[in-house]
Amino acid sequence: MNEIENTKTLNPQIKDAAIRYTKRLYSRTEDNELIRALMKESFKRVYKRMVLEPDEFQPKPRPVDIEPWHGNKPEGPRDFLKSKVVLPSLPQVLLEIQRVIKDPESSAADLARVISKDPKLVAAILRLANSAMYGFQTEVDTPSRAVALLGFKQAGSLALGTVSLSLFKRSKSSAVLPVEKFWKHSIACGVIAQELARVAGLGDPERFFVGGMLHDIGLYVVFESSSGLAVELLDYAQNNGKSLYATEQAVLGFDHATLGGVIIQDWNFPQQLITAAAGHHNPEQADSDINAGVVHVADFISRALGYDLGVSAVLGFISTEAWKQIGISGEQIVGMMPDIQANIEEIFKILSPA
Repeated sequence: MNEIENTKTLNPQIKDAAIRYTKRLYSRTEDNELIRALMKESFKRVYKRMVLEPDEFQPKPRPVDIEPWHGNKPEGPRDFLKSKVVLPSLPQVLLEIQRVIKDPESSAADLARVISKDPKLVAAILRLANSAMYGFQTEVDTPSRAVALLGFKQAGSLALGTVSLSLFKRSKSSAVLPVEKFWKHSIACGVIAQELARVAGLGDPERFFVGGMLHDIGLYVVFESSSGLAVELLDYAQNNGKSLYATEQAVLGFDHATLGGVIIQDWNFPQQLITAAAGHHNPEQADSDINAGVVHVADFISRALGYDLGVSAVLGFISTEAWKQIGISGEQIVGMMPDIQANIEEIFKILSPA
């Protein structure tokens, strides 16, 4: 933080507060090139917000009229899902997309036909295909054209992720976990994961985009299951200076990443999406699978850039092994940030639950 602390043109009081806040955010991370680059960007963002939105840094009042959590630790994620958790039903269009993707005899025309059955999906896919994230030279005006330009696997992945994310827009947990923050974080993670994969030459960037979009489904389900549990987790994390991931393991005995992997597996989604969700907080446990590693790094970067869920005072750790496996420097990431942030805002407008 030396370069930050030497900044002389800022309000001294606000600068000191921003430094303390930023240092706390990164208190669980190791010092490396990526972390130093991200800390600089975080400080700029935090300082600006402290000037423009000082109330955002005041203690948040505990939501009222929330029944306390019963405190009974489940035996594991499947036991948790057997309780009062109600997962959304998979719509017919999603089941048909799965069938087409998995059928080796399916064609691009088959996928375009399925997409065409859902007007909202058509609109989302066309707007995605015409976004700056893809930069096609000609307008994409039909599902057939979108599938042809994106490719069968890529278009299928986008359709799968777009419909899946749209299932999570209920408002029961909004007092604790605002739906808009959940969506923006999910999309930010997806966009960053796709860009990391593209720059690193990992192939099929769309699967990383979808992996990023769906990585926190388990967290949404935990918070949606009980507002009392959500408040319990937040209080524990705040009082003990822990990340939400570590807090879940202490309070529940498992974490939202593991739960997300179970949910996506039960939905019969592709293995890379299961691995990305289950391993996004600890890619080493996923045998350093590149899907988990990229989403892990993208999740950290998205939160460092302010696309967080507002539920943890610290960022947790970032896997050095996962970062090295991707092979991009911290300075490269900083150089990519303006385009990444512009893409995040554009894709959020396209896919926003509102």
